[in-house]
Amino acid sequence: MAEDNKTKKEDKKKKGVLIKGILFLLLFFIIIPGLGVAGFYFLNDTFQYRLNAALSSAPLVGTYFESLPTKAEKEAQITEVAKYFLDISYDRAVDKLILIYNEDREMYDSIIRTMMKMHPNRTKLVLENLRDQQLKGDAMTSVLDEIIVERDVDLTEEADNLLALPFATVREEMMMIINDGLNGHSNLARILEKMDAVKAYDLLSLLDDVDENQVLEAMSIETRNSINQEKNKDMNNTQRLLSLSEIYQSKSPDALIDVLGTTDQYSVSDLAIIFKELGPLKTGQILSKSQDDAFVNSIITEMKNNEILSEGEDLLTKDILKTLKIYKEFDDNILKLTNIYASMESEEVSGVLSDLMNNRSLPEVYVLDNGDIITFSDEDLAYEILEQFDDKRVAEIIGFFDERLASEVSRKLIIPNE
Repeated sequence: MAEDNKTKKEDKKKKGVLIKGILFLLLFFIIIPGLGVAGFYFLNDTFQYRLNAALSSAPLVGTYFESLPTKAEKEAQITEVAKYFLDISYDRAVDKLILIYNEDREMYDSIIRTMMKMHPNRTKLVLENLRDQQLKGDAMTSVLDEIIVERDVDLTEEADNLLALPFATVREEMMMIINDGLNGHSNLARILEKMDAVKAYDLLSLLDDVDENQVLEAMSIETRNSINQEKNKDMNNTQRLLSLSEIYQSKSPDALIDVLGTTDQYSVSDLAIIFKELGPLKTGQILSKSQDDAFVNSIITEMKNNEILSEGEDLLTKDILKTLKIYKEFDDNILKLTNIYASMESEEVSGVLSDLMNNRSLPEVYVLDNGDIITFSDEDLAYEILEQFDDKRVAEIIGFFDERLASEVSRKLIIPNE
């Protein structure tokens, strides 16, 4: 009995070893290779497409494998999708890519790679929008977005306030911004970026070269280029105006009042440059002939601001105002005398003017702070009065002069004003 039990145990043990051997053979020769093939199938596209093609004609499973797309077909599909995403708006492309990303990361990667090959720059912009969209759900990003919006509003208000300041204080305010902390130049740059390039350049020009360059360096490349373009335009325009000033220097004030006495041809800022080049003496002569006080004041104010900006103080407009007053009074005197002489007989007027022209008394002399001298003689007065009459009346008055004086006056009067 004991021997039978021992025999049964040995038979059972042999069967166990046999089963294990069979399982091992199955595992080693069928299951493991099968798993390897399956893994390789899913990891290697080329093998996958070749196996699909081979199995498409196999019984039972052939129909299934035949329905799967070939490699060329799949690549064509991805190319079409990529082209579509590049053609539509960024927002629509981002929405669709997010769906694909969540469903099939491998397909997403393939589409992005194809898009990059077709149009790298546009694909980068799509990815930037995608990144922004993904970050919108982040709480910290939302807070940062709010901060950016609020900061943008604050900068716009600061820019408006800066533009509203009077000229005398705007430079001081900008220097306070620059000196307020380590990032002063950068802070001013952010404010100026909220203005158009022309206004930003106008304010920047109030700073010295060092501060101006540091503020420009803190700006975006686009804004800096725009401001530098305005600077180049301004420099070219200034050179043009200086060249014109040389031409105007030889013209008489009477000939220039129609050109330089209005803003029809030049702006106030342009005229300020021209008048500075002409000098206070000629500027005062020209402006004294204007009847538009508001225009004259705007020119004087612009020149004064320019002088304070470039020289630190205004020494120019004082002489202009002095010259303007002198010539205004002289012209007013001419007008009064002309009105009086207009009612007198030509012979009487001739006698008065003849006396003035022959008078050898010392002229009135005015000295400006810059050293220029203004002189008015009786002869100057007589000629100015004569020029107020029409040609017929002038001929009558000259007719009563003695021959020498008549010849001299006629010769001077026929020389036209330039």
